Amino acid sequence: MHFLYGSVPAPGFEKTEKKLFGGLKGGHVSLQLGDSIIGFQPRGRCHIIANNEAPNGYFKVDNLLHWTKDTVGKKYTSIIIPVSSVSYQEVTNLLSEYLQQTPYDYAVFGMRCAAATYDALEDIGIVRPLKQTGKWLTYFYPQLFRRHMLKLSKENNYTVVRHAGVSSRKWEME
Repeated sequence: MHFLYGSVPAPGFEKTEKKLFGGLKGGHVSLQLGDSIIGFQPRGRCHIIANNEAPNGYFKVDNLLHWTKDTVGKKYTSIIIPVSSVSYQEVTNLLSEYLQQTPYDYAVFGMRCAAATYDALEDIGIVRPLKQTGKWLTYFYPQLFRRHMLKLSKENNYTVVRHAGVSSRKWEME
């Protein structure tokens, strides 16, 4: 699993670094399955309140090589969670279904990348079950979920790999 950190242009770099969606509380969470990086994101304008009649969210798959090139210079933390072959197949099947048809809308007050990733991990028993509302309230933005997963990593001896971002951006802190 990968957590991209939120950021804003560092002082003196406002003209050369662009603003990113979400600023310091932005960022993104995605899962890696083999050479595929899968994350939940909005298509077009983000809804304020979830509208499951016209969902605008979708799961996007990217190959690892492209993702690696796209994240050069970005701050991110990767957590390697060992799973059984059965759990790996379960999450692969689940995300394959989600890639075909999104199960929910992407909304400010609704499911977003952190809650959607939690949802997938919940299905294979990595995290405790929460109601859907609890997922998006508890993990309103990626930093909250990252802190939870770092704590879980320490408790379960998961491997954590950190990548520093460029100094021309101010990155969110732990």
